[in-house]
Formats: sequence, structure tokens, C-alpha cells
Amino acid sequence: MRRASGYSVSGSTLVEAMMAAGISALFLGSLFAMNTKSMSTIKMAREAAAASQVLQQRVESMRIANWHQITDAVWVKNNLLATAAPGSDELKSVSETLDVSPYGSGNSGDNILTRTGNTVTINHRNDDLLLENAVKVTWTVNYTGSPNDRPTTRQIVAILAKGGVAK
Repeated sequence: MRRASGYSVSGSTLVEAMMAAGISALFLGSLFAMNTKSMSTIKMAREAAAASQVLQQRVESMRIANWHQITDAVWVKNNLLATAAPGSDELKSVSETLDVSPYGSGNSGDNILTRTGNTVTINHRNDDLLLENAVKVTWTVNYTGSPNDRPTTRQIVAILAKGGVAK
């Protein structure tokens, strides 16, 4: 017996075609999810780099200043915190806190300043820091970061000595 010439046994079935389409959809879906996650990771890294740049710029500006300027809260407010640091425009809802405290002595009392938006506030002022031999500078940057607008904090600490390292 002969078969009709229009009938072919070598074709794929509907079930096989659906399986292939499902596997392709899973592959493309996982590829898009991986792309979204990597973009979120890149955004977080960019924000962290911008916050690090802000901190580095602020500490370097303190290192350039002389001892009278570093220990004077009003000078720091009017000269260092008066303008936004380079790189801070990359961050959302950024605020900075500067804490200058005595280092290596029994004295207490800090200069604490906060910059939120364009407003700089002296929260605590200690004019006796001028008499110290060294101060501990703690600079903190708070911002709203990725993912999901979570609060993020980066901080740097430096010890600055009166007269430099050699004394």
C-alpha cells in the first residue's frame, strides 16, 4: 500500500512547538531580569562613587585649610559647606554632617555642622578646639539611594594634627 504524497511524517507537532516557544520565553525573561538587576547594580555603584567623591573633596579641602580655619565652625560653615561638593548633584536627597572633635586629649566638645540642601547649620560649637594638638574629623554623607529609595550613609574619618605630621 502506498501513502498519499501530501502527507509528511517529518514535521513537528504542536506540543513540540509550544515547548520551544516556552523555553525561548523563559530564556528571554531571565535575560531581561538579569539586565534590570545589572543596571540597578551599576546605578548603586555610581551613587557610591559620587558619595566617595563628595567625601574626598571635603576632606581634601580641610587638609588645605590652616589650623585656625579647621577649628573655627563659622569659617567651615561659610567656606567649606557654603557650596555643594562636586559630585553631590548625582545623589538624591543628600545631606552632610561634619563632626570635628578633640583627638588624643581628655577634653570634650565638638564642632558639629550639618548641610541639608542649601542650608548649613552649626549644631554645636566648641571654640576651645583651637588649643588642641589634633582633631578627629568625621564627615558623613546621607542620601537616598538605589534600590527602592533606601537611605544610604557613607562616612570618612581623618585625623588632622596642628602643625602637620612632623610635630
